[in-house]
Amino acid sequence: MDTSTGMAGVAVADRGAVLAEVTWSAGFNHTTQLLPAVQKVLQSAGIGIDDVDAVIVAIGPGSYSGLRVGVSTAKGLAASRGIPLVGVSTLAVEASPFARQDLPIRPLLDAGREEVAVGHYRASEGRLDEVEPPYVTSVELLCDSIRAPTLMCGERLPTVQQAIVERLGDLAVIPPLESLVRQPGRLAELGWRRLACGDSDDPATLQPVYLRAPSITKPRPAAGPRQTRRGS
Repeated sequence: MDTSTGMAGVAVADRGAVLAEVTWSAGFNHTTQLLPAVQKVLQSAGIGIDDVDAVIVAIGPGSYSGLRVGVSTAKGLAASRGIPLVGVSTLAVEASPFARQDLPIRPLLDAGREEVAVGHYRASEGRLDEVEPPYVTSVELLCDSIRAPTLMCGERLPTVQQAIVERLGDLAVIPPLESLVRQPGRLAELGWRRLACGDSDDPATLQPVYLRAPSITKPRPAAGPRQTRRGS
């Protein structure tokens, strides 16, 4: 399950090989759309929920509401059925299609406030190694930190591509636009690699990765009782 952003996805896979998958524009409607999408891909794969042996979920960074829906649904399903749960970085899913590139890989997601959430990966024998933890920055500061040819990717790239190319020139390696669509099958593949090594997460402790606190306006303090001045 991937509900990290407005573009959501669900896949059913067998040992990392996709049997069925669906992606759709969920907007802010993950709550009402996720479980019907799960049912749809299960039917497409010709299996039922009782045939599911593990749950893999994208844990962000991404939208607060979307991640809460996806992670809580995945945790509930794994805990109720007693099956393994694996959380995978959404940025790793974004970088996964380029794991055979001999370049640093910088996937970008929208972080709000005109900033981006950035991952930093290196490909090693078709696998991704995380160079540094994800962080939030501006496009300008990100470009200032890049000194070598770097593959840029991720859902946020199309909207900031021009600014990146203007600042980095030939140092920015831009893949074809169609390759930037985040696929739940990639999430399934990354999760299966952990499962195959006997690695999984505890449903009681797995949490989404937000990178920053939500922008919530504090409520105004309640007004106290009005006092009326009495004449002498």
